[in-house]
Amino acid sequence: MKHHLIIALTAMAVPGSHAFGQEADIQPETLTVEERISEGEHVYVMDMGISGPSQVSVLNAEDLSMEGNIGAGNFSQMLMSPDRSTLYTSSVYQRRYTYGEIEAVVHEWDAATLNARREFTISDKLAQTLSQKGVLNLSADGAYLVVQNATPATSVNIVDLTAGADLVEIPTPGCWTAYPTIEGHAFSTLCGDGTVTKYGYAPDGSAGEPAKSEKIFDSDTNPLFGNAVRVDGNLVYVSYAGALHVVDDSGEVPVLVRTVDFAEEGWAPSGYNLMGYHEPSKTLFITMNSTPFDGSHKLPAEEIWAIDMESGNVTGRGAANGESSIAVSGGETPAIFGIDHLGGVHRYEVTLGDSVTITKAVSREGVAFFPTIVATDY
Repeated sequence: MKHHLIIALTAMAVPGSHAFGQEADIQPETLTVEERISEGEHVYVMDMGISGPSQVSVLNAEDLSMEGNIGAGNFSQMLMSPDRSTLYTSSVYQRRYTYGEIEAVVHEWDAATLNARREFTISDKLAQTLSQKGVLNLSADGAYLVVQNATPATSVNIVDLTAGADLVEIPTPGCWTAYPTIEGHAFSTLCGDGTVTKYGYAPDGSAGEPAKSEKIFDSDTNPLFGNAVRVDGNLVYVSYAGALHVVDDSGEVPVLVRTVDFAEEGWAPSGYNLMGYHEPSKTLFITMNSTPFDGSHKLPAEEIWAIDMESGNVTGRGAANGESSIAVSGGETPAIFGIDHLGGVHRYEVTLGDSVTITKAVSREGVAFFPTIVATDY
């Protein structure tokens, strides 16, 4: 696996070449490869490709200029470490493109040099699915990867990062996604019976019994997006109709502690990785569309809304550009980065206050063929 950084293009001297009848004096240049991406802030865009291997494009966060890329296998997931120094990908490599044995591989990348620090194989039950935040995660102490499996039977694979090997597979029938708890060795998963179920595991490879919440939603009449974010330690899911479900999973059993109905009539959430949270301002950003119907949860975004998570009020709305996924930066004032179905990347400036403004600052088209998830290093 080789990494690629932006290369200074060279002018090639062609002996005897002429320009408009005059001899061209073209001096050869030297090809160079940068050792690392620029100092400052960056955006990482996963292009699942669909028709071939996935890749991660790395852009300058200010102007969205291209700085480099990373190659991965098919159906790749992407995860940025909390300290922003490491990027993880998990993907499959097929012996024959349309059939045959597969190999599931985790790559650990240096987020600045884009070099692979190491790679190792994991269970080939790895879910081959669109990149989602709930499919590849890190345990609270950073010692384990928590990986979604599908065969299509669902289970979660706990991977020991020190050993670079699988620790234990935990069956999670009827459930999807796995979000590690903020303390200890456990994760929570969203289940089709309307519950959130918590599973624990130990460094010796043992696993506890499932701990189910009370029914908190109806998957037929009020389904929830699998995408979730942490707000003050709690898991926050959003329903197709536009209600936030806040779940405390710090105890033995997950508990629904709050619901927030925020969507106005005629509006509903839509997208894949459709939420991002800015902790310093307690603001949740979410992509929305104005034509809700059965199936509209996949529509491109028409607006991005800001929700004050302390009051539950919508504090701002801004025009979107057909995004399917967003990421929100850290810092005192956030920036929002969105990716659309056509491969465009969009950066939005945010002004905080009692009234939040969301304004597009810059766009770059054609970054990806099929972008699925986006992350920042700040």
